[in-house]
Formats: sequence, structure tokens, C-alpha cells
Amino acid sequence: MYNPTMSLAEAMPEPVDDPVAALVSMAAGPLALARYPVVEVMRTCALHTLAQSTSPLRSSFNTIHASERCWTHEDRDIVTPANDFLYLNGWIDLGDGPVALEIPEVEADRYYVIELLDAFTNNFANLSVRNPLACGGRFVLHTHGQRTGESGIPVECPTQLVWLLGRVLVQGDDDLPAARRIARSFSLHGPQSTGPACVSQWPERGDRALDFFQRVFDSLADFPVREDEAALVRMLVRAGLRERGPNDVMLLPAAFQHGLRQGYVDAQRLITAFTTSRTRRGWVYSLGLGRYGSDHLLRACIAMKGLGALAADEAVYATADFDETGQPLDGTRRYELYFPPGQLPPVDAMWSLSLYGEDRFFVDNAIRRYAIGDRTRGLQYDADGGLRIQIQHTQPSLSTNWLPAPEGGFYLILRLYHPQTSFLEGRYAIPPVRAVID
Repeated sequence: MYNPTMSLAEAMPEPVDDPVAALVSMAAGPLALARYPVVEVMRTCALHTLAQSTSPLRSSFNTIHASERCWTHEDRDIVTPANDFLYLNGWIDLGDGPVALEIPEVEADRYYVIELLDAFTNNFANLSVRNPLACGGRFVLHTHGQRTGESGIPVECPTQLVWLLGRVLVQGDDDLPAARRIARSFSLHGPQSTGPACVSQWPERGDRALDFFQRVFDSLADFPVREDEAALVRMLVRAGLRERGPNDVMLLPAAFQHGLRQGYVDAQRLITAFTTSRTRRGWVYSLGLGRYGSDHLLRACIAMKGLGALAADEAVYATADFDETGQPLDGTRRYELYFPPGQLPPVDAMWSLSLYGEDRFFVDNAIRRYAIGDRTRGLQYDADGGLRIQIQHTQPSLSTNWLPAPEGGFYLILRLYHPQTSFLEGRYAIPPVRAVID
């Protein structure tokens, strides 16, 4: 019997010599990979919008929630958040018509971005300091074929559900009131909505694999089958899935359910395996984030470890799971990240180094520091301009350059906002994370 608390290894179904189970498994694995990001978007949307939600980001559709402070270890709605911003969070449902977005005037030296993602996590548009029209502007979000009927700059959206994820830079504790005023000035104007049915009717029946595929099948009604998914769905229809109308996974034959469970476990194992560097290289990153095309594996890995990633022309996320020698990063050791003179991350906006525990969230620490970057006050530079960041669990004598680590495993993300051409063309190498030998 499948138990949702089991590990993936324990949950592996016993082999069944049944052609239906084999056919379903062959299609279910790739479909689970392709739709995993959609399910994560649905899960996050439900967490933020359902009436029974207790999330601090709780808000209704077509409105914006502005955070009051930078995120810390206490915030666990979205994996691998940044600690440099006030977040703007809004779920937009265009099913009943266009929605207008109002962006206030923002001073030129304050970084901000309004990221727009579709249901498949494509970052299809960014409204930021790079776009003069996005400062003090009005935008009308609509789906293909909808008549806007309003004044403003039209923005066509690929799906009915749009996730607005905004970031407003906070330049220190004394800047928080000003950042709050700006964050509260962004607004949405549109019809009231209960959201797509696949979100409002979120199933929780205690079977991890079958609940997942129930959400996948529910999503097909609101976010239709893409061309690169069509053959997989046809295989499932051949095995007994209804081609049109709702499908209740609990009513499917046992062999079909067995194939779904097998496909789910295969997909989860694959995603988990590829969320860390398989070559044990110190830093890894992709310039394909945010605009994935048919790269289902990359899309799924980012949905698991960094949901809501910006496209590379806005930001690059470099991840380190290992030190210079290929050993996993662990708080039982001490590390140093050294930027030689003139070799700080090449950006036009800002850079930031964040640390996360194995659960993909910030780690509680004595000085409540979760990131170090070019705006961190009090950083001590070497006489020649080099910068040494100390990454360890115990507090060092020079704590101004300390990024606290947990006692166990962790990983790092170096964020580069508006990366320069030297980085995008591979002419800049991020220095390795070196273990400090006593």
C-alpha cells in the first residue's frame, strides 16, 4: 500500500506484469516532468489565494501583496528567496477579462523589477528600471484575442493565470520605510475572481503520487496540452484516460494507478538528482532560466529549487553545492570566498551571495544575516581591494564579512542582477569556494 510519508525509494511500486501499467508508466514519467512546474505554480497559487490559507502572503486574485520586511528563515512560502528586497506578490486571473497594472515613479538608483510568469514558469516579461515606460506607467495584461478596452501599454500573456513576482531593493534598515512606500504604490485593477478551477479545487487526499496526477489532469482544462506534451497524453488516453472532461484518478483501474505511481517516482528521482551538480563543480548556472522552450528537465529543476527565477538578461543565479575540491559544503568545515582586486561580480545593478539549508530555505543564525552583497554595510576589503567572505557555522573574529552557515549541509546562490556582457559571454569566472585548513 502506498504511504505518502514514505521516501521515494520506499514508495517504489512493486513490479506488475501488465501492459497497461507499462504503457501508463512510460507516458506518466515524462508528463510528470513536463507538468511538475505547473503543479508547483498551482500549489503556490493555492497557498496564497485560498480562503482557508494561513500564508502571510494571503491575498485575493488581481490584487498585490507587498511584504513589510525582507525575507528571513521564518518565511517558507517560496523556496530560495532573496533577502535583499521587499517582495510584491500577485496572482492574476485573466479568465474574465484584462487586468491593469499601475507602476509608480521610482528613483533611478533604486533597483526594482516586476516579473511576470505564466503557468509554465516562463518569465515572459519584465518591467524594470531598464524600461523607461515601466516607471510611472500603466500596463494592460491580457490573453491572446482579448480586447483590452483600456488605456495603457498592452502586454499579451501566454496563459490565463499569471504570477506577478516583484522585487523592490532595500538598501539597509534605515531605507525600509522608503522601500515600503514604493512597494505599496504598485497596484492591480481587474474583475473579482476565484481563480482557475484547478487552483480553487485543490485536491488533498493523502496519496502523494495520485494527488499529483489529479492536479496534472485538472490543469489540462485550464492550461491546455502543449505540442510537446500531446503524444504523452494520447498514450494515456489509449490506456484508458478520458480525452475530454474531468478524470478522477481514484476511479482509474489499479493497473493505471500503478503506472502513475511508477512514473511519479521516476520523475521525482530525476528532478532531485539534477538539482545538484553531477560533476561536483563549484559553481553551476544556466543562461536558459525563465525561457525554457521544451527543456522540461531544466524547467522542473528550477521549479524545485528556485521557483520564480528571472530570465538571464535580468538576473543570473549561480549555485554552489561543492567546494573547490568537490566536497559537499558542510557547516562542520570553514570556507572562504575570495574576490581578487577588480574581480567582483560584473553587474550593472547589484550582486548578492545567499546561503540556504538543505530544505532550500534560509538558516536561522545569531546575527540574522542571510546574504552578503555589494550593499552590505561594514564589509572589510583588503588593502588592495580584494574581498574575503567567511562562510562557517561558528562566528569568526571579524564578523563583518561573515555569512553564517548551519551545522550541517548547505548551498550557496550568487545572484547577479543585470549581468554584464563579460559574464554572459563566459569571460568572467566566479572564484571557487575554498575550505580553510587550520
